[in-house]
Formats: sequence, C-alpha cells, structure tokens
Amino acid sequence: MRIFNIDNGWNIKLPENWKEERDNVDGYHIYYPTDSDLTIRVISFHFFRNIENDWKVLAPVDVLSEIFNESIKKIELGNNTKVEEKKLNLNEFKIEDFKVECFESEYYENNEKVYNISCGIMITGYLLVINLYSASKEEVENAIKYIYSIEKIE
Repeated sequence: MRIFNIDNGWNIKLPENWKEERDNVDGYHIYYPTDSDLTIRVISFHFFRNIENDWKVLAPVDVLSEIFNESIKKIELGNNTKVEEKKLNLNEFKIEDFKVECFESEYYENNEKVYNISCGIMITGYLLVINLYSASKEEVENAIKYIYSIEKIE
C-alpha cells in the first residue's frame, strides 16, 4: 500500500499501482487504478466560525455536518434520481472524535450508468469529502475499504 497526502494533514492508503492527479480548477485529489474505471475524488476544507469581536474558532462538527448535507441535497442527478443515506462501519475508522455521513446514488452520465458513494468525514474545523465513482456498484462498494484507511495527522 502507498500513502497519498491530502491537504490539511489528511492521508489515504491505496494500492501501489494507483495513480494520483490534481484537479487545479476544483482542488480535488483524484485517485484511480490503471485497470478499472473506479475513481476516487477527495477534497479537504478547513472551516472557522466568527464569534464576538472578530474572533475565529474552528467550526464545530455539527456545523460541518450541515454544510455537507446541504451540498449533497443540491446535487442534481436528473431523472428524479434520489440520493440515499448509506451507513458505514464506524468501528473501522482510525480517526478520533469524528463524524461521518455517506450517501449513495446511481445515475446516467453520457448514456452510461454511474454508481456513486459520497462521504463526509468531519472533525472540529475540518471536512474531508470523498467521492467514489464507477459503472460497477460492486467495485465502489469494495473500494469503501480505502475510506477506512484515511487518517488525520496533526
């Protein structure tokens, strides 16, 4: 396994043969194996909240959860496609004091079916968004194991 560094002190472990690219427009880290259409897109955010006298504090997890949920609700997939909540095994995560929320969907893009799982991992002040895509639902569900390898290094 190879460790890939993501912004704001996050990292993910992926197989040695995986490639990494950076979307300089949106800021995503893009990971993919060379022998499949599976793609993982990851982006990290660092949030502060203003309080009295222009003091800033790290945004609490509940605020980050609202931000993530609102962003998921705004996704337009067409054809009345619903985005449904997906539960992951929280005991598999190595992150302390975190919250995770995941949603799954199936939709068509360029006449091809796409299966997607979007996860938000939140700790105070930080939101990591992970999107897994493939034409194969089984391939995406198998790739969930990589989400469990994510760590936040201080």
